[in-house]
Amino acid sequence: MPPLASIDIGSNTLRLLIAQAWTSGPLKPIRVERRITRLGERFLPAMILKPAAIARSIAALREFAQFMAETGVQDYLAAATAVVREAGNGADFLRRVEDEAGLRVRLLSGTEEAELALRGAASVTVGGGGPMALFDIGGGSTEVICQVPGENPRVDSVSLPIGVVHLTERFLRDDPPGLEACNRLAGHVRTILEAVSFAAPMDRLLWVGTAGTVTTLAAMYLELQQYDPDRINGAVLDRSWLVGLCTRLAGTPVPARRGIVGLEPGREDIILAGALVTVELMDAFRFSRVTVSDAGLLEGLFLELCREGVPLVPGSFF
Repeated sequence: MPPLASIDIGSNTLRLLIAQAWTSGPLKPIRVERRITRLGERFLPAMILKPAAIARSIAALREFAQFMAETGVQDYLAAATAVVREAGNGADFLRRVEDEAGLRVRLLSGTEEAELALRGAASVTVGGGGPMALFDIGGGSTEVICQVPGENPRVDSVSLPIGVVHLTERFLRDDPPGLEACNRLAGHVRTILEAVSFAAPMDRLLWVGTAGTVTTLAAMYLELQQYDPDRINGAVLDRSWLVGLCTRLAGTPVPARRGIVGLEPGREDIILAGALVTVELMDAFRFSRVTVSDAGLLEGLFLELCREGVPLVPGSFF
């Protein structure tokens, strides 16, 4: 059976997963690629994707399309998230992706993004069968989704205007930024989170974090010389460790952060904002430990493609 592929076009990172069609058990990737292109770079206040960011992203997507052709991918699901949803030229960007990279891209709503991320994370998370809450901190937004138990179980989700690229550009302009700037960023995030409420009992949920911010934090916690998804999945981060990391990073210039073991190159400037957002999420929703999942939206897209079983492009993709 020819392999399938999913592509996650995020505000900071573009990711590709190529694997055999899923039926049961864990996914078995054939190829996984990621490119930090900063599609959401200098997005605010005009809310326009900048030409350089568009060019970097289309170049990465052309590369992904080539990988897919080389692997014999027959079908795929590519999706764009927050920054493309909000951009005044988002539709133009998607047309250029189709024209220049040959990829048709689905624009996800915030709810779709959250639910697909939950499905992907659940595929690798052992939660003892209990309800789960998931957060996905992206470059342009943060998605939070909760499973609400009861006689009529349901899923609640929210997409929040909390993205690490935007927050870094707005609040952490100095290098190093210092604690005062961190406090301003945290206060801004706190104000947004105060307006969010869920019907689920917060203290009875397994809280899971997914996507590049949280997985990078886990790699730093584990001091991984080389990224290892098997070690990332199930890693647990404590609030106290995150607070200490924030204090350390607040006084560390970006060039010096490049020597921190586990910190993915290209995230040196935005990882502090990600750690601060994680702490604020913990405080807002009353949890002190988060389980990390390497799987998320990218895997959720792949599982959705397998579930749909309907080609996005008639016949072979290429």
